[in-house]
Amino acid sequence: MRDNAAARDNFVSGLYEESVKHEKDFILDNLVAPEYAALHRDAAIHLHDLEGYRYVYNCCTPVLTDILDVKKFTARNDFTKIAEVFEKLKSLITSLAVCQTGGIGFANFDGDIADTLEKLGVPFNEANQEAMADFAALFLNWVNTTRTRYCREPYYISLNLGLATSDWGRCVTKSIIKAYSEQPIMHERPNIIFKVKNDINAGKSSPNHDLFLQALQCTASRMVPTYLLMDSAVNKGCVPEKLGIMGCRTRVYQNSNGAEGTVGRGNIAYVSINLPRIALQASSVDDFMKKLEEKTLICKKILLARAEKLKETKKLGFVFENHLWNGVRNIDELIKQGTLSIGFIGIAETVEILTGEKLHLSENAADLGYEIVRKLRKAADDFRAETGMNFSLLATPGEMISGRFAEADKARFSHPALEKEFYTNSFHAEVDSGLSLYDKLRLEGKFHLLCNGGSISYVEFKEAPMGNIEALADMVCYAAAQGVSYFGMNFPLDICNDCGRKGTFDDCPECGSKNIKRIRRVSGYLEDLDFFTKGKTREVAKRKANS
Repeated sequence: MRDNAAARDNFVSGLYEESVKHEKDFILDNLVAPEYAALHRDAAIHLHDLEGYRYVYNCCTPVLTDILDVKKFTARNDFTKIAEVFEKLKSLITSLAVCQTGGIGFANFDGDIADTLEKLGVPFNEANQEAMADFAALFLNWVNTTRTRYCREPYYISLNLGLATSDWGRCVTKSIIKAYSEQPIMHERPNIIFKVKNDINAGKSSPNHDLFLQALQCTASRMVPTYLLMDSAVNKGCVPEKLGIMGCRTRVYQNSNGAEGTVGRGNIAYVSINLPRIALQASSVDDFMKKLEEKTLICKKILLARAEKLKETKKLGFVFENHLWNGVRNIDELIKQGTLSIGFIGIAETVEILTGEKLHLSENAADLGYEIVRKLRKAADDFRAETGMNFSLLATPGEMISGRFAEADKARFSHPALEKEFYTNSFHAEVDSGLSLYDKLRLEGKFHLLCNGGSISYVEFKEAPMGNIEALADMVCYAAAQGVSYFGMNFPLDICNDCGRKGTFDDCPECGSKNIKRIRRVSGYLEDLDFFTKGKTREVAKRKANS
């Protein structure tokens, strides 16, 4: 079973895959307490990125100040200065990607690049704007075509932008979105996150409203950008420039050991709980809650033990030498600055098992789902207060475990909720619920405030929602009003490999070919459907549009 839709096979990646298997077995056999290793192997919980257990953390948003220090630039003219900015970014990405298991986020990509160009004295003129557009396109092409991450996959890069209002800041945002909209449809990277704030870009009279509309135009044809909603309940108390998304949805902000914010911090590790398994084993809702409490305590112990083992690593020299984590110089301090996340999957199936009612059809089931997630958040908060470590609650991106957990449970239990052979991500309504766009956002919005480690809500369209960008703008603002922290739009995106026709179809309506590339979103990133995991492939087959 594939566990990574981005991976492609070759000789070196095959060696990597074999070594990963051996490393995971070693970790489970020797470093994880036997009773917890058994729970992982039994699919009751999942220890993510096990191969990095004793060596590296998960993901981060690096500080760019030192990397983009103008004193270190060698370029002498405007064109080469812009070129050198992107060369330094590429060098950072290739070096940092092998120091962690997860993605790299840039919380203020537009503002950071703009500040660098201004410090370098690059004039904002027509020729330099054209150069920026060219280098932005080349950078995106590099992100998509470079598979040097483990010799098998592109880099997991997230560019947060949309708030910079300077001339150069606006130019960076405009150039990146234009480059993404014009790149070949088979290029799905990077993840672009447009940060939405009413007085900066969402309001019709705001300075960056034109960029907001440009972003929506791109989303309507390519599903990217996604939208970080700064005016939602969970984010409105955050300093906008200090918050960014990493990877699929990871959110790092609160900090028990220093200044709040995303920049210069990241996630150390996370463990996900198979909620439907607990429901299948419980005799009642009260019994479920008791068993859930036991599982969260296990997750705490696993994460603390992993953090302790990570303190022995000697693999993070590049991170410390380049001051990428707020200048921290040792692993002990890095761990204190990072988050330890407890994740979960399958609220929809869990409440159906416990009540016999669907999450999206029953107020009682929805209330129970909320109470379960609230209990998980309370546990994370209690662990934070008890240990001083930055525990958080993550609405897990379940690319692998959506199928792994469900298959393991179906082999042991019988229940209608198991028949589809995958579990619904986090607190989402089931993908075939048929809820209206607005009902889905109303249902899921309240859960976002609980998931301080990251969450996302999607709406599903039958086809690309071209033609009414103002309606999409209203939907983004509606999502924020419902409490949604991070928002995306999904729809089928097909391309004929023979004639290039784009759209939504089974066989090509232009030439009749069956040689079709199908791009879908899997847990945050866009990928080729042919490479999805079993669980996610089953999910896509069941997806229905939100009317």
